[in-house]
Amino acid sequence: MGDELSYVGETGNGCLIYRETTGRYVVSHEQQPHLHHRVANLASAYATCHGFEMGRQNSGLLAAQAAG
Repeated sequence: MGDELSYVGETGNGCLIYRETTGRYVVSHEQQPHLHHRVANLASAYATCHGFEMGRQNSGLLAAQAAG
């Protein structure tokens, strides 16, 4: 990632938020630690976390529909 990171917090869905020394935020998920997104501000970080959760719910719904 290059820049030094400071831990900001974790959401209830396993999303991890860090802040770079540049002021940007880095967002990842504990189930996919190799994937990360850089965003401009904290609000965008939480929106990205929400997107992770929506993607996880949608993939679960698609799997249930395929099995059913």
